[in-house]
Amino acid sequence: MVGLVISGIVIQRVLQSKRYTKVRPQTGEVTEAVYGLGKVKSNRRYEVKLGVISTVRELYVNEGDVVKAGQNLVRIDSNVVFKAPFDGTVTMINNFEGETALPQSVILRMEDLKDRFIELSVEQEGALRVQKGQMARVSFESLRGEVLVGKVKAIFPKGDEFIADVEISNLGASILPGMTADVSIEIGKIKGTLVPLKALRNGTLSVERDGHIQKIKVEVGLVDGLSAEIKSGDLMPTDEILVPKE
Repeated sequence: MVGLVISGIVIQRVLQSKRYTKVRPQTGEVTEAVYGLGKVKSNRRYEVKLGVISTVRELYVNEGDVVKAGQNLVRIDSNVVFKAPFDGTVTMINNFEGETALPQSVILRMEDLKDRFIELSVEQEGALRVQKGQMARVSFESLRGEVLVGKVKAIFPKGDEFIADVEISNLGASILPGMTADVSIEIGKIKGTLVPLKALRNGTLSVERDGHIQKIKVEVGLVDGLSAEIKSGDLMPTDEILVPKE
């Protein structure tokens, strides 16, 4: 009977070793961050719109055209010709030749697609701690695995929202205005007891203690992409935490 019990324990541990790795709690730093969904915008955007009803007489460009500063864009019925104020790309045309443009409606828009930033809305609690110059990490759905690093260039109220603008020096040419990105703004670091994030299940950890597997309740503090801070709970420095393998 004793032999069967020992064999059962050995088999159980072999199965566990295939499904889990074991690590001990670590003392280290976890990054405190404000998270949000950002949108790419152009720093320079020019729109042709008028205060009175007008008719488009001549359109010199098409959507997607790259234009130079001073190039003709559109002529209206008063023979006024609007020119590009900077080098850029025509990103929208609302009214074509012969069509009537209503007051304050945008006839044409052009943007500088090389000069971009990321705008995100943050909650009030986060806005209180976001400051100009803080580091931000940005990732795009289409560029998974690649994290871009930038800095907060401004934080300000806008209507009922609080807006943070993030500038990134190495945005690739394929990143266009209107695209969305996951943004985390680092607002501080805290030193504490850390465990792998994927070891947590609804506030519990599975640990091996004195040769036995048991589940313990813990209070989780700050969380980053890989680790979680344990603020309190029955976690011992000598516990072997079971971490599921990929």
